[in-house]
Amino acid sequence: MRSESPIDGLDSLSIRDLRAVVTVAERLHFGKAAEDLAIAQPSLSAAVKKVEEVFGERLFERTSRHVELTPAGQRVVQRIRSVLEELAEVERWGLRKDLLSSRFRLGLVPTIGPYYAPRFLSALRERYPQLELVLTEALTETLLQMLRHRSLDAAVLCLPTGEPGLIETPLLRERFLLAVPSHHPLATASEVSPGQLEPREMLVMERGHCLREQALETCGATADSVLPAQATSVETLRHLVAAGNGCALIPEMAVPAGLENAGQVRYLTFSEPSPGRTIGLVFHERCPRIDNASELARFLKETLQGEI
Repeated sequence: MRSESPIDGLDSLSIRDLRAVVTVAERLHFGKAAEDLAIAQPSLSAAVKKVEEVFGERLFERTSRHVELTPAGQRVVQRIRSVLEELAEVERWGLRKDLLSSRFRLGLVPTIGPYYAPRFLSALRERYPQLELVLTEALTETLLQMLRHRSLDAAVLCLPTGEPGLIETPLLRERFLLAVPSHHPLATASEVSPGQLEPREMLVMERGHCLREQALETCGATADSVLPAQATSVETLRHLVAAGNGCALIPEMAVPAGLENAGQVRYLTFSEPSPGRTIGLVFHERCPRIDNASELARFLKETLQGEI
């Protein structure tokens, strides 16, 4: 072995040389490693020898029957793996720089879009200035149909959808709050439990909204046992509660910060485990722009890190 410093000899190594060492370490067999790398075994041996000479350490103990990493080999291979992972991330970044740089069609349901989209749109425009984002707001079933027909690239929906062929990426878990009129008997409570809800006092969304089914499930009610008035939006629910017409389940994002106890509506938290919903990005596994959809999912998860 040469006593040459690793720093002095690193410039003589190629990424292929480093991958050769890691592959042998994983397979512990030179023949199989050569097959994995699609190179001749003498070439593989030469690459390993070159790395050993640069680091001045024997990395493998080789006999006719087996191959083992030496203690020095274990340390060196761990470092090489870290280097290759960093290089792979640089490569992925290079590939990603052209993603989300053209037209992308994103759907949102009405009970999520107005409250969730403002949380990421500004950052999305800043990160991907060439992106032409086309937003569509519609009910869940309509968005699912558009995904099936590839007239949408992705949609922000409540999970799970139960739809085959879709890739679902959870983004955040959102709690529900109970909105009650300020004069309601529960208005002074610090928190409530689903068992305290009276179905005959509950206002729900009209059919087709996922928030309707979630509200019925939370209060253990049927469509016939709740109030007959049916809202077309969360804002309509809020105004109906303010007018004293009943109580309603409101997504936490729809309650502006600082207004939890303001005006004619009081928003109450539920005791744990609090009812809520999982919001996610959904796209078809055969979406022609699946790389862009995956990149958007990655961006949204990064933006909302720690919220799910």
